[in-house]
Amino acid sequence: MPFRSTYLYVMFAGLLTLGIAVGSGHTSAELPTRPSTVTSGRSRTDVDKRTGSRKLTGSSAFLDNRNWTLPTLANGHLGFTVFEDAVYMGGLYGGAAGLSHRARIPNVANIRPAIGCYQGTTQEHCTETLDMEQGVFRVEFSQHSVPPANRFRLVHTLYPHALYTRLIVNQFFIERLDARNAGCTCWNDGATSQQTISVPLMPSVPFFSEDIAFEPIRTVQFRSSAPANQNHLIYESCGKTVEVEDPIHQPSVSPVCVVWNHVPERLTLPQTERTVTFTFLMSVDGEESSAHNELKTALGLPPDELLRAHTSLWRSFWERFDILTTGNEPLQRAVWASIFYLVSNLPFAPSGHNGLSPTGLGRGGGSNLDDYEGHSFWDTEIWMLPVLNVIDRSYARSLLQYRIARLEVAKELAAELGYGGARYPWESGFTGTEVTQPCCPAVAQYQHHITADISFGLRQHLAATQDLEWLCSSGAHRMAAEIASFWASRVTFNQTGTAQYDIAAVMGPDEDHENVTNNAYTNVVAGYALYFGDFASCLCAESNELQEDHWDAIAKHIKLPYDPDRDYHPQYDGYNQGTTIKQADTVLLGYPLQYAGMRRSTRSNDLRVYESVTRVSGPAMTWAMHSINHLDLGELEQAAINFNRSYQPYIRGPFQVWYELQQPDRGAQNFLTGAGGFLQSLLFGYGGLRLHLDRLELRPGIGGTSLVLPPGSCELIIKGVQYLGALITIEKTVSQSTLTVTHQEQPLTIEFDDSNVPTDIVINETYYLRNRTAIVRSKNRSYRNCRLPEDIIGRCN
Repeated sequence: MPFRSTYLYVMFAGLLTLGIAVGSGHTSAELPTRPSTVTSGRSRTDVDKRTGSRKLTGSSAFLDNRNWTLPTLANGHLGFTVFEDAVYMGGLYGGAAGLSHRARIPNVANIRPAIGCYQGTTQEHCTETLDMEQGVFRVEFSQHSVPPANRFRLVHTLYPHALYTRLIVNQFFIERLDARNAGCTCWNDGATSQQTISVPLMPSVPFFSEDIAFEPIRTVQFRSSAPANQNHLIYESCGKTVEVEDPIHQPSVSPVCVVWNHVPERLTLPQTERTVTFTFLMSVDGEESSAHNELKTALGLPPDELLRAHTSLWRSFWERFDILTTGNEPLQRAVWASIFYLVSNLPFAPSGHNGLSPTGLGRGGGSNLDDYEGHSFWDTEIWMLPVLNVIDRSYARSLLQYRIARLEVAKELAAELGYGGARYPWESGFTGTEVTQPCCPAVAQYQHHITADISFGLRQHLAATQDLEWLCSSGAHRMAAEIASFWASRVTFNQTGTAQYDIAAVMGPDEDHENVTNNAYTNVVAGYALYFGDFASCLCAESNELQEDHWDAIAKHIKLPYDPDRDYHPQYDGYNQGTTIKQADTVLLGYPLQYAGMRRSTRSNDLRVYESVTRVSGPAMTWAMHSINHLDLGELEQAAINFNRSYQPYIRGPFQVWYELQQPDRGAQNFLTGAGGFLQSLLFGYGGLRLHLDRLELRPGIGGTSLVLPPGSCELIIKGVQYLGALITIEKTVSQSTLTVTHQEQPLTIEFDDSNVPTDIVINETYYLRNRTAIVRSKNRSYRNCRLPEDIIGRCN
């Protein structure tokens, strides 16, 4: 274990009571608008009122109840779980190789009053609210157990700032409930404070990290020009991580600086004031100047203006994108929480990013291996990217840039095993080297499908944007080609048997079975990667002529296991029907892979065979995929059962926190992979959306049947789906389905499956789909003369 030095405590006693202490009458200046790829021309619909507010509220004793879970908050740069002692910064890791994990930064922003529900007492009125509309966590405490003249209300607002992303903000608002007694002597915690209301704070967290060697804390004075030319006492400590992840690809340790303003022992409301506001800031960055500058900028803003600079971005987000279900309030709460927890890990303004872990930015440190150490897995491209891809293209693009930036390391990993091209690690952290835990070498050795999954994620992004300039200038096309080259070297031609290509020594998504040959999922997604390598190379080539040894010739002849007697796909060569599996594997051929080379009956049989043997103790995202596949087949009862199974046993507590495993087990906390799978079942399942390289399809009539809604719902609205720069709103009831384009960057056409006549889309015109499939395309020719991938494997010579 890393060496643990003596704790260094930060002592605030006897220092000036600063922060920002102001009255309640500020007028906010104009705030910056939300930096967004697109803006919606449509305001919030009336259905928002019918679905309630985007707020989740806890009970009075919640904060001290360890059986419940508090939310994890993030802003794309920093993340933390409410009232826990650690903060994490994107891209900051400690530990070498398989011991790599997010480096723990002491959370000096963990500020809690030593009163009421913060201490687990319930005699006072206390509520805790996750306000997803504004992107804040709020505790409201009212002191009623004292004489009327001494009563007060405290509102504590906590958030990682959406605009000033290096900041975590605590704001405390104290209001005297009996303003007529503003000059009285007040009592609240067993002591008497002359002519004040005084709220004690709990001791600060020890300023120590086993992952970071911090310098001694320094103090500096800072005088802000506004508000009121205040003096601020600022603390700073910079340090470096103790250990690099890989000495070759990370030649030096990573720097980090933590800067914060003074927090007193007590919050004091003077006798002459009715209200007071305190603002406490923690700023974190790898560059000292950036951490300092952002903190000083924020200290110069009035508290309400600082808050509005944050909440305006979240309000803008919800104006642009939302999923609304009426008639099922528990489902709506789960939907909003899933969107909030997932999106909060990405910055509002496009910027460099450091991957997306199954538990997000706010977890993954220390010795808790359940939280996946902040590493990126296949979860990113298969489970989370498909949702982010249709919310905002910049989100998906930042995740792909993380992979592109580590392409050279992936090429080295392929060469280490004697293969060509690029092989991505099962777990990726800072450097892109393999950082799988020492406990689990088999997943790193055999789960090569991660490399094809990344190509599939890139394909999905190209389908949503058709942005050839980005594809060819960012290095994305080169990544696609190197991945295809890897699979071309990874297959083995079976000359004496099937006369097809085998892929041996793999592990599919079902981690219960290792070192198998021809895993059905791996073979199909590898075939896709080979086809897409040709396609991307053609799109970015100076001419449209492919090389003679192009990869689709291999892809066509990769074996796909199939049992003609039982009309299903064995999961791998030698699979015995009835063998228990961990999670969705072969069923993924239907969705998300949308494999066209199988019959409807085969897909149905795959579901029947594997649904009965998938263990209940598997991870959350499995059942969402079963639901989507059942919907495609018109098997509505099974779709509804699996849809409910996909979220109800995995979401816990009033703040709808996702867990990896069903109750009473836990697994990973803030399990965004599960949230991503669940949201896919709404967007691509009940919503009927399907992305293809050359079109977007909307299938309101599921499986050729009548319109179907999520269980218990009477209406489904998906607002702000982003496709080719357009914003699309889908509204669906049991009797009607409509499509409206509210923003458009390029000419689009729409056609229906009962009429192949495309017409130009008109902004804000409502298209009534009824039970028809709508097809939206670019009016322009986007792919030059390059042939779309065939995407069929398993042919014989």
